[in-house]
Amino acid sequence: MTSLTPVPALKGIRGRDFLTVAVSNLVSRMGTVVFDVVLAWWLVRSTGSTVASGFVLAASTLPIAVLSPLSGVFVDRWNKKRVLVATDAVSALAALAVAVMAHQGFVNIPALVVCSALLGICASLFKPAVRAVVPAVVAKESLAKANSLTTNFAETTKVVGPVAGASLMAVPGVGVTGALLVNALSFGLSALAQATITFRPAPRTAPKERVREGLTAGLRYIKRQRLVRDLLLMCGVVNFFLVSFTILLPLYVTDVLHRGSGAYSSALTAEALGGVAVTVLFLARREIRPRPTQLAWYVAGTGLSLALIPLVPSWTGLLALSCAQGALMGAFNTLYFTYVQEVVAPEFLGRVFSLVYMVAVAVMPASYLVFGFLGEHVVTTAFLYTGIGTLLTSLPFLRMRAEEAQDEPSAGAAPDEPAPVPAPAEE
Repeated sequence: MTSLTPVPALKGIRGRDFLTVAVSNLVSRMGTVVFDVVLAWWLVRSTGSTVASGFVLAASTLPIAVLSPLSGVFVDRWNKKRVLVATDAVSALAALAVAVMAHQGFVNIPALVVCSALLGICASLFKPAVRAVVPAVVAKESLAKANSLTTNFAETTKVVGPVAGASLMAVPGVGVTGALLVNALSFGLSALAQATITFRPAPRTAPKERVREGLTAGLRYIKRQRLVRDLLLMCGVVNFFLVSFTILLPLYVTDVLHRGSGAYSSALTAEALGGVAVTVLFLARREIRPRPTQLAWYVAGTGLSLALIPLVPSWTGLLALSCAQGALMGAFNTLYFTYVQEVVAPEFLGRVFSLVYMVAVAVMPASYLVFGFLGEHVVTTAFLYTGIGTLLTSLPFLRMRAEEAQDEPSAGAAPDEPAPVPAPAEE
């Protein structure tokens, strides 16, 4: 009888704790995508205005931009398993309250803003916690595959979530209330599943800091880790340009390609499918070692794919370039999270990831304003500007040599010790 050989794509990431975290995150993500789609549609239908929808949806992102630095301090201080369970439980209650309001036909914007803000506060804690917990449940050599799987799940929800939301609303007996209730159920199931995680956090060796001291220590730590700091800045600048895709795409589809909403949704689907495809390829590889120069090449490729959109003004060209952008950013996200998990000391992972999410969200309002204005005046070439901006952002990192990664101290280095100074090297 022949013994079964482990599947390379799953080898090293089949631990129960990791799969529980990954699948629970998939379930809650799917519920959130459905929730956002249905909530926006319900509010516009009920109020006849997109302003109310904008206020409610903005309330969920504001806490991530404002509270993330403090959230990171608490994530590093608290038991991460309890953070995951508690935030999912509170999110389930907030989502349930929205579903009840929809069932009653009660559109109370202040109450909806409060519920949305609660979801945002929970997200500001959950997002860094779930990233920080992965190194505790997955071996270091399997981190890239673990992040490939979670990125794959995230991209899959982008494809399935909007369709699922629209389909649920059309089902008799489900409608808006049932579709919104899906989010509450997804958070509840996620909380129950994550309560079964068995890993134990590492014992605390240093005395508990005050919140301000913890925040200051985290900022000092990031300042000392040059490559982590520079990559964080690069991500903020790149996200400023990439967010423009959301604003410019519908204008480009309607004004330049003269197509309708079906073409718009197809381009978004192509982008998500590109992200799914590249993470499947990563899962099939035996070894993946992230390097900052490698990350910069993915950013440069993303800039090139954006810049080519107005130079190849066709429907098939847009689909192909959208897919390429999704693949390149899926690869970047996977390897960037892996790199941070590998080089950052465990006691600072929460604070570092909190800043990652804060920077990503904080640049969005400015990007919406700038590229919203450009889209109104130069929609034909606006993608060219965003692509060039993204490409230029990557150039300083493309010049680095491969040895520079040695500038980073190991994850186990004491946080207040200066990093050893190696020979000039790279990412």
